[in-house]
Amino acid sequence: MKKSIMRATLPTPQGQTLIKQLDLLKKSGFDGIQLGVQPVGELTLRTPDADVDALAKACRDAGVEPHSLYGGITFFREDEADRKRGMDDARHVLEIAAVLGVQTILIHPGQLTSAIPYDDCWKYAFDGLQALKGKAESTHLRLGLENVWNKFLMSPLEFQRLIAEVDSTAVGIWFDIGNVVVFGHPEQWIRILGGKPIVGIHVKDFKRGPSDHFGTYDGFTPLFHGSVNWPAVMRQLAEVGFDDYLITEVSLGAQPLPDALQELSRQLDVLIGYAKK
Repeated sequence: MKKSIMRATLPTPQGQTLIKQLDLLKKSGFDGIQLGVQPVGELTLRTPDADVDALAKACRDAGVEPHSLYGGITFFREDEADRKRGMDDARHVLEIAAVLGVQTILIHPGQLTSAIPYDDCWKYAFDGLQALKGKAESTHLRLGLENVWNKFLMSPLEFQRLIAEVDSTAVGIWFDIGNVVVFGHPEQWIRILGGKPIVGIHVKDFKRGPSDHFGTYDGFTPLFHGSVNWPAVMRQLAEVGFDDYLITEVSLGAQPLPDALQELSRQLDVLIGYAKK
């Protein structure tokens, strides 16, 4: 397994840019970075291909692989015309991914609301993945639908069913370890899902409340300060054959950035050690 960090968690103070921080990431022990398509920043839906290519080259020249991408794709939109615009944006994200040379795209499908009920969300997720899978297959990209706090796909069995219905080698599950702790046990999800459908991993911790009942919790915490059974999770990842990037999605806190990155890298070393036992 290799060490990576989600771009959104990496602060860029005024006068700094991501490119200026790449050497620090490498010196801290990170092998890769998950870049994000955001409304503003170094990578947006309007960024010219030449600038996208330059960003990818800067990352690789520093020895930090831009291996995956998040942002820019949302399926759950109430208005039909808005869903069409969303799919146009999604196809453009796949084009950006091809220019970057990333392997995997994380998809946050959107938020279930009273205006967008559960069964409609299922249809929109299925239709969206169906519409994108051909382009993903032809460009050797993997699409990973993430388990997020959106009141949708609340069990690994549902996830399996949806991915099976889409039926594509390019479509799988982006598994966020911390996101299931409030209502489940991540090591159980990993075992049930198996290795093949899991195309990406987000690493973060979450602390349940003292009663351990659904709805009682303290929230997201630094790694090793929450309720995740990390030895069990990492052993299960190894057992299902996952051997890709572990991508941290945690706050770096108030430490100076070099210290925070070195500590986070050290923590990932501990997790990787658990997987080898």
